[in-house]
Amino acid sequence: MKITKGTKRVIIYGGVLTGIIACYTLLFEPLMKYESKMMNDISLKTELLNRYKTTLEGRTDIEARSRRAKTIIERTKNRIFFAKTHVLAAAQLQSIIQNSAGRHNVMIKSINMKKMEKPVQSNLKTRVDGYNTISLQLITYSNIKGLIDFLYELETAAKFININSVTIKGEIVKEASRLDAILIVEGLAEVES
Repeated sequence: MKITKGTKRVIIYGGVLTGIIACYTLLFEPLMKYESKMMNDISLKTELLNRYKTTLEGRTDIEARSRRAKTIIERTKNRIFFAKTHVLAAAQLQSIIQNSAGRHNVMIKSINMKKMEKPVQSNLKTRVDGYNTISLQLITYSNIKGLIDFLYELETAAKFININSVTIKGEIVKEASRLDAILIVEGLAEVES
């Protein structure tokens, strides 16, 4: 059997076509799959990198907020009375009260430390997250301007001082401008014992 020219051409073209298909199937298709897989990996890693960049950019904001919070905490700690006992904390509060009273001509008849109460389940707490409230009861007399300035100075003091209650009685007997006042003054203290 003799192969004719036409048959030769068909066999050659068929062989070339089979070679092209085999080359595509065995060589190019795996390369294209590998390329698409690599493109997917690159896009996933780029997305992950962008998330890390966003986190790093947010880190400076978080650090700034952390520094602000630490500053606020330090300022707040500077406003709290620190003492070994409740009595020493009350003495610190009493010293501030007496200095302020002297500046505003407020005469203090007596200062009594109120007994520490156990924490209660109401809005008025005597213990707040490791801090105790120290309370002093003052009996004073002064003129109205001195009393107002005295109360204002206590409320705006560098330490946490709160005027819990004020009872004012006007004396008409000798001095028309004399006011007797009973005050309950509280301060926030961290006590070791």
